[in-house]
Amino acid sequence: MKNRWLFLLLWMMSGFGFQQVSGQEVKSAHTVAEEWIQVPGSSATVSQWFGWIEKYTGIVLSYNAAQIEMDKVCRIERGEKMTVKELLDKILAGYQVKTAFVPPRKLVIQARRMENYYVSGTVCEEESEERLYGAVVTLEDRRGKQWNTISNENGMFRLYVPEGLYVLKTSYMGYTPQTRAVRVEKDCFVRTHLKPLLFEIEEVTVESGKRENELNGLTPSNLLSFNGNDLFSQIWILPGVTSSLAGHNFMVDGGGYDENQLLLDGVPVFHPGHFNSLLPVFNGDAVKNMVFYKGFFPTRLEGKISSVTEVNLKEGNKDEHVRTLTLDMPAASITLEGPILKKKLSYMVSARRSWLDFFDGLLSEENRLNHSMYDYNAKLSYSLSPVSTLNVLAYGARDDYRLPIKENGENASVLRWDNQVYQLSYTTQKGSLGNTTSVFYSAHNNRAYMGEMGYDGESYVHSGIKSLNAATDFSYAYENLYHARWGVKYAYEIYDLVSQGGEVTVRHEPVNQVSLYYDNLLRISPELSVQVGVHGVGYYPQHSRSYYSIQPRFSLKYFPSEKNLLYVNFSKMEQFYHFLRFDSFSLPTDFRMPSIDGFKPRSSEHYEVGWRHFLKDGQLEFSAYYKTRRNVLALRPDTWIEDGSWQQYLMAGRGDSYGVKGYYYQQWKRWTLQLSYAYSRSREWFGEMPERGKMPSLYDVPHQLAGAVSYQLTKHSLFSVGGMLRSGKVMQLNEDFELLPAEEFRKRREPLNYRVDVGYSYRKSLGEKLLLLRLGVYNLVGNPSEEDILNFYSVHWHSNCLPYGSISFKF
Repeated sequence: MKNRWLFLLLWMMSGFGFQQVSGQEVKSAHTVAEEWIQVPGSSATVSQWFGWIEKYTGIVLSYNAAQIEMDKVCRIERGEKMTVKELLDKILAGYQVKTAFVPPRKLVIQARRMENYYVSGTVCEEESEERLYGAVVTLEDRRGKQWNTISNENGMFRLYVPEGLYVLKTSYMGYTPQTRAVRVEKDCFVRTHLKPLLFEIEEVTVESGKRENELNGLTPSNLLSFNGNDLFSQIWILPGVTSSLAGHNFMVDGGGYDENQLLLDGVPVFHPGHFNSLLPVFNGDAVKNMVFYKGFFPTRLEGKISSVTEVNLKEGNKDEHVRTLTLDMPAASITLEGPILKKKLSYMVSARRSWLDFFDGLLSEENRLNHSMYDYNAKLSYSLSPVSTLNVLAYGARDDYRLPIKENGENASVLRWDNQVYQLSYTTQKGSLGNTTSVFYSAHNNRAYMGEMGYDGESYVHSGIKSLNAATDFSYAYENLYHARWGVKYAYEIYDLVSQGGEVTVRHEPVNQVSLYYDNLLRISPELSVQVGVHGVGYYPQHSRSYYSIQPRFSLKYFPSEKNLLYVNFSKMEQFYHFLRFDSFSLPTDFRMPSIDGFKPRSSEHYEVGWRHFLKDGQLEFSAYYKTRRNVLALRPDTWIEDGSWQQYLMAGRGDSYGVKGYYYQQWKRWTLQLSYAYSRSREWFGEMPERGKMPSLYDVPHQLAGAVSYQLTKHSLFSVGGMLRSGKVMQLNEDFELLPAEEFRKRREPLNYRVDVGYSYRKSLGEKLLLLRLGVYNLVGNPSEEDILNFYSVHWHSNCLPYGSISFKF
């Protein structure tokens, strides 16, 4: 009996090739699995592939069919030469495979189906623990197969992958990419910290979409990240966007000024902007990132029909106290941030004020600014756990325009704008389910002195909006195939509207609004993904009829090859607030109207198809779009506003816009180039003017060309040249600022506008301190429109050529 067991043991050792008899025998043990064969490109079941191997190699395969899905179809994309072992690995993808050789030509296959696990984590800035939204996270196995995702609004990501050894790659614009090895044997949580680059954003340039080697189509195509005071200058170069300098008056794809929504940490900011056109809406030192949506809108967004811009504030440095001082031509600012409880609770406080108005007394009356502004941002961020955060936000801004209207010649306020935002939000992630819940308050007030507006009296007239909201948002992800997002929001708003006539009064109009949405993202295959959603709105004014809106969203993305993406987008949007500005300033007597008194909501359907090609260090994109616009409003010709009976001064009609757009981005060593062009037409037609048919809208800008080139002079310095050329807009007023007569309605245009800007940036790290210097000239050559150059500052050269400069010190 003992001899029989010994004989069996020796036979097994011999059969599985573990004996060390001679070098020749060891060599033959490896020869069968490593034999080369020419494999045709074909699709077949595992069983058929095994039969093919046995037929064409003479190898006998031994395996347990009960542990292998024999009817599973495996495709070899193209014919190539490979070893038997390599072919078996492709056929049995998703299995852990071991082979053993039995002489003379037998191969024993041991296959075990691999388990899948979740790899989740957070992406943060190394120095401050600030969570980064939109970082591209890639897991790559030893065969080169990739799983990709992006970090969400809270810096978190989640991937579902088979067990094994991976390389985790993380990249984010303005930060040094990071690579590390990760062994996946169970669900795991990975924290990634990225280090900022020396140049976090390059002057007058912006990356829209992909970075190098990020070819999976998952990065939001309009995700912009920056660290500087000039916020909207990164948007104007995108095709289809026509913008003034600071960006609060910009037009998108043939839409109007009031069709663009600005969100601060998800909270609407009503009528953003400042008297000084060079002054960005927010202090860039306090801002973490910005996301700009046009064309396709995520299902959770609603309220405007042309674009939505999300601006997110910094959470504050959780490791150390940091101070940033900035002085530029329009304003001076200070930003303080740091830990209250290290790694847990942080603060960020920022304040900014204009300063050139202090010198008005030294200037002649025609060169005085007469206006001032200040704003502040404050945020507390408490990390309850690696996946749960509680945030408190406050924002306030005031612009004041003053003139010597008092008898003693002392300046007094004649026009003032105020904005306020307060928010409490909680975010958490539990496995595949995430939630964000918030309550917030947002308000805007516009006040003007009656005597300066042509009315009798020394009092003030004001208009405004107050909004109280509660919202909750859920997300669910299943493996890497399906992602759902749904939520509900309730808003209670009060509109203060000016009623003109024999006596100027203010009427109060309360409105309740309920929004529900649901969104699905399905990845059908690595090449094809579909996103479908719907947003429903119930709009309930207390003194007028109610409206109901169903807004579907659809997006289809297809990769015909690794470096090419085809997409089709559709979005329906609805807008319940109308605003027409009658002067260069926003006044309380402008037409401000929710959807009451017979003024129906404005709606739009946007259709777009496009092609994107990913270059080694850049991208090329072309698209075509068509957008409908319903219930558009316009002032009747020869109108003079005398009272608040708006129905007799306004006419309602329909409109559309269409166009083709191109965008090119490329890097060569120290050079960065961007080019964009859009041919876009915007039309409107009104039942009260049928003889005019389809007329150009006030936002019709047929040709828009923009470009920027940057050269990195040294490790610390950058030189940039940027420019734009666009068709002149349709004129509404004549030289005397009066409405044009009916025979000239929408027939006159401003001249073609163009300009060239130059800029220089110097960034130097001084130990733990950081110095940033910016110098440049706006409109070195060109003729920008009057709107673009209005209300800058007193320092200027000939032909509206304006120098600018700023210095920031971080310590």
